[in-house]
Amino acid sequence: MSSSDQDHSYKLLGKRMAWALGYVPLLNVPVTLPAGTNSRAGTDLTDADVLGFRFSPSGGVSRLLVDCKTASGRAVDRVLWVRGLQDVLHLEELYLFKKNIPESARWLAHELKVNCIDEAELHELDTRLGLSRLKGPYFDGMGYDSINALLTFPKASEYRALVQFLTTGIWTLKPAHRVLTLLNLGQQNQLHRKLRPDDRAHVCLVLLATRALAISLGLLISELNVLDVLKIEARLREELHGGVESLAQKVRFADAIHRLTGEADSEQAIDHKEFPRLLEEVNRLLVRRYALNDAIRITDLALHYFAAGAGSLPRHLSGSDSNLSVKMASDMLALFVNSNALEISFSRTIIGLLAATPETVPDPADERRTESEGKGEQIQLLSPLPPLEEK
Repeated sequence: MSSSDQDHSYKLLGKRMAWALGYVPLLNVPVTLPAGTNSRAGTDLTDADVLGFRFSPSGGVSRLLVDCKTASGRAVDRVLWVRGLQDVLHLEELYLFKKNIPESARWLAHELKVNCIDEAELHELDTRLGLSRLKGPYFDGMGYDSINALLTFPKASEYRALVQFLTTGIWTLKPAHRVLTLLNLGQQNQLHRKLRPDDRAHVCLVLLATRALAISLGLLISELNVLDVLKIEARLREELHGGVESLAQKVRFADAIHRLTGEADSEQAIDHKEFPRLLEEVNRLLVRRYALNDAIRITDLALHYFAAGAGSLPRHLSGSDSNLSVKMASDMLALFVNSNALEISFSRTIIGLLAATPETVPDPADERRTESEGKGEQIQLLSPLPPLEEK
């Protein structure tokens, strides 16, 4: 999205509203044909102007759509279009921002539970909710322009293909498939040998992929409930392999191959090579899910602030533990970097963005909690983020 988009201002207002309501707001998300359809998978059907995800501590996921149209006319059509996307994208909250909304469209919207807001009402909404307080490159669009500038590669470039996948192709996959694919990106065309932490465009690619991984992990663990921590290894395998029946079939095939050839047993054959690392991360996220939503929001902030060269991140508005959310965001970054065999300098570079001002001291209780979390490589817990509203 850029300022040349005629619906630019409405989309930014929708983004600020979605953020204020606790969502991770994404702009211009493609709605594509999934894999397995008769037509070519990845074909764009349309796009969602503002698509928001909100991950609750109890495990549920809320989805919001804001459709933005500054053009006059065809308001009834837009109401029907928004309502049609509800079933496709499994949406709970529907909004239509439109310059003019006649009474006929308002009546239909009321019947279909679509929240219609015209231009005059948008100005009042902005004032009542204090949305103008949300400033900086994440909210004013500068971050998007900077991301687009950094990630503009020549047509024949493999980096261009990677950007296309991370912005479009990934939405054709189910969350479990997304996670496994993202943890294996570095092996594609030896990408892990080509990405350099001293190249700003490459760091931006890693942040874009980390945000995709964070959202996908949130969607993946939304299928798990609190009792699943008692059998997390088995339940994670089931989710990654399409359910109990699909997993059982794969195990039978793997066992048969093992008996015939003496090769790897069923678990070794079907598990992703990074399954132990993924299992450890999912377990941590599952037992501290109350901080997950803010952790994912931090990965989105980091992408925009890094691209814009804006320095340290603003404080996110939430009621959760800032230290823990930043730690979780850092862990998801480490999962992506380590699983893809990328240079550890990527983590150090990005964590520098998350670091607080020098005089801020981490909470000792949070440091003790970090030390007690699991085994394996950990990233040091960081201090709370500075205030959200920039001066």
